[in-house]
Amino acid sequence: MCITKPYVKITSKVAEKTVTTVIYENYHIMTAVTVFLCLKMIYYHRRVPEGTENNKVKKKVTVQDMKSGLSASKFIKNNKKTCGVLLVALSLTFMAMYIVNYLLMTTVESFTPLMLEMPKKISYASLTDETLGVLRSDYEDRKAYNDALTKRREELCEKLKEIDGIEDVKYIQIINQIYSGIIGQVGTECPLLSADEIQAFLNHFDAKLIDGRMPENPGEMLCDSIILKNNKYKIGDYFNSGAYGETFKIVGVIKNPCMTSVGIPNGYTNSGWYFTFYNDEKHIDLKKLLEDNGLKIRNGDDLIDSIQYRGFYDNEMVSIIKSSINGIVLVVMIFLGVSVIVAYVSFMRNRVNEYCLYASIGYSKKNIYGMIMREIIIIFAIGIVIGAVLSVGLMALFDQGAIEPKGLVSKWFYPGHILKICAALTCIIGMLQIPILITIRNIKTIDLLED
Repeated sequence: MCITKPYVKITSKVAEKTVTTVIYENYHIMTAVTVFLCLKMIYYHRRVPEGTENNKVKKKVTVQDMKSGLSASKFIKNNKKTCGVLLVALSLTFMAMYIVNYLLMTTVESFTPLMLEMPKKISYASLTDETLGVLRSDYEDRKAYNDALTKRREELCEKLKEIDGIEDVKYIQIINQIYSGIIGQVGTECPLLSADEIQAFLNHFDAKLIDGRMPENPGEMLCDSIILKNNKYKIGDYFNSGAYGETFKIVGVIKNPCMTSVGIPNGYTNSGWYFTFYNDEKHIDLKKLLEDNGLKIRNGDDLIDSIQYRGFYDNEMVSIIKSSINGIVLVVMIFLGVSVIVAYVSFMRNRVNEYCLYASIGYSKKNIYGMIMREIIIIFAIGIVIGAVLSVGLMALFDQGAIEPKGLVSKWFYPGHILKICAALTCIIGMLQIPILITIRNIKTIDLLED
């Protein structure tokens, strides 16, 4: 029995460098442009001529009043219902964008030990007869061919064991274990060893038996505690029964930093025969290691090492997940931006008379613009704070209810993503400059309205 070679399966469409990704990854440029536009608006309003305003009416405002400026908090306090709707929308949007990142990145955090740490300690190679230098055509009968092939493999194992940093090399059967994340799963290798070889394996990985007993009979397995929890196994269950049926039975649980399980062969049910290297971090590139020792690696050879896993990790997991996050957040930002602009246009239309009154009693358009911007910044800032608090609460619930019970690993704090969300909200403030500018330009004093 055999299943496919080690794989990473992410249930999301591959998106390498879409327009969405390019736009979102350049959030710092978008923010800089937005800030520049805001500064230009402020500079513009400093230069707005006030000659059209009624200078006699302006004198009604005292010097002290002019110094104190227009209060941004008064409108918020007096219009709690209106501002509350915006606060709810902004806080829920922040929470949604952050929680999406938290949930999807849980897969990355969970898969990291298996895909980046495990290959630093153990690697696998399936080499063709041609690579080993033993061809069937050179032998008259199959027995002589098999004997020569076995001898060549044993010689190669003994030769590679002598390399400093290679603790052991074996030619053994392997099976696969499955570890499921939030949106995908990874299949990694588990060596099948004789009963007296398992303790050396545990020592190499600094693994400890925490429940059950050591394997003694064919088909008995030690399952990593996190893999056990993730697959809802218990001692006595069959290991990866979907692929191997009732061939491998869990008799013990180990705590292993690299989340690797181990067992004893049961006949020839496996996922292949592989050279298995107990290596250190200096020998993570199997191709280089083997070629340095006289072998020429060919297309038919299957090398499962840190290089291959790093490629899977970067190209088939992290890039897909980050592209998905960027796309989701950008879509949310666009919808939020349109909604906020429509809402603010409505608010400002209802407040045109208020703005005209301010202009009539002596406040400049610059003062009015400053008040509007302070109102927006206060509402956005409060919305972000509330959204952050809601995110923390929701992450705690997810951790207790879904993440930890599945044996997954989560991370709460992503400063880079917080900056991206803030940059997205800053861009929305930048887009609001258009209706604000139009409203400010149309402000008239009361005497001009009467004319």
